[in-house]
Amino acid sequence: MNQVNKIDNTGNNNETLKELLDKNIELWNYLKSKWIIILIFGFTGSLLGLVGSFIIKPKYTAHLSFALVEKATGGGLADLASSFGLSSLLGGGTNGAFSGDNLIEIIKSRYAIEQTLLTPVIYQGKNQNLVEVYISFSNLREKWKNNIKHPELQNLSFPIGQKRETFSRAQDSVLFNIYSYFDKSKLLTVIRKDKKTSIVNVDFTSKNELFSKLFVEKLMDETYKFYKQTKTSQSRINIDMMQHTADSIRGLYENALYKGAGISSVNINSALQFAAVPRIKQENNVQLYGTVYAEVLKNLETLKLDMNRETPIIQLIDTPRLPLIESKIGFIKGIVIGGFLGGLLIVTYLLSVLYIKKLLK
Repeated sequence: MNQVNKIDNTGNNNETLKELLDKNIELWNYLKSKWIIILIFGFTGSLLGLVGSFIIKPKYTAHLSFALVEKATGGGLADLASSFGLSSLLGGGTNGAFSGDNLIEIIKSRYAIEQTLLTPVIYQGKNQNLVEVYISFSNLREKWKNNIKHPELQNLSFPIGQKRETFSRAQDSVLFNIYSYFDKSKLLTVIRKDKKTSIVNVDFTSKNELFSKLFVEKLMDETYKFYKQTKTSQSRINIDMMQHTADSIRGLYENALYKGAGISSVNINSALQFAAVPRIKQENNVQLYGTVYAEVLKNLETLKLDMNRETPIIQLIDTPRLPLIESKIGFIKGIVIGGFLGGLLIVTYLLSVLYIKKLLK
């Protein structure tokens, strides 16, 4: 009985393979009968691909890579704990708000991109904000001329030095739309080269070679400026307070010196020994103010050293240099891709029509 089942199963398999082979031969013969139509569509696709290779503008990618060098902070007890591997117990380490992946997100943030677009650059001999360069080569002003719904765009500009809080609704909208386009189109990519390293690659692609280069450079400048200010903000507050204290004590010290010089110049009579009392007090004040002032200066220098230790360093490895990496559709590539897509399109259509006819039957 088992032998009979085996024979039947083998026969069914052979029959299935034969049917499948017959169907493929039928489809092939059907497509061969339509070879003229397929050839026409393939040739048309090749022509369209050739035209597209001349019409579509090339894109330029600016590449920059850097390594983040974060200095250990804390000093004193924190350094001692770090030497025994106990820095995590005291809140030490370099995992701050801008470490690792957080820094990558900040580079891609709306704040960083908009600040970069509002950075002045020299473009074609003219000093203007980077956003004006983008508006120019993207032909946005020509599109705005025909915008009836928003006539305020026709005279829109971004003057150098204009404070952000004075921006109009139209200016904010344009900046946001440019940022959204960069984000959705993935024109800006920021990725870590390897999880085990701190090297980060920044790439930006646009249709203007110089804009791509300037954008990446200014983006890193603005990011590092924001990064540095935030990381050292508390240290700067402490230094400003200590500097104010030092200036106040210095003023008291100098006034004491002048008063002491005036008292010492008086010819003191032996009968009037009490006249020496103010001089002695003033000398004590001078000594006291001098000692306090020296100690404050010492603390001030210590705070400055601490701030330098907290200040991170971004070490640039690769910077964008002209000519940039160019990506475009060559005429050979356009012909091949166009012909393939044209042929694929008509073959798919013909097979679909054949399948529908069989279903109707």
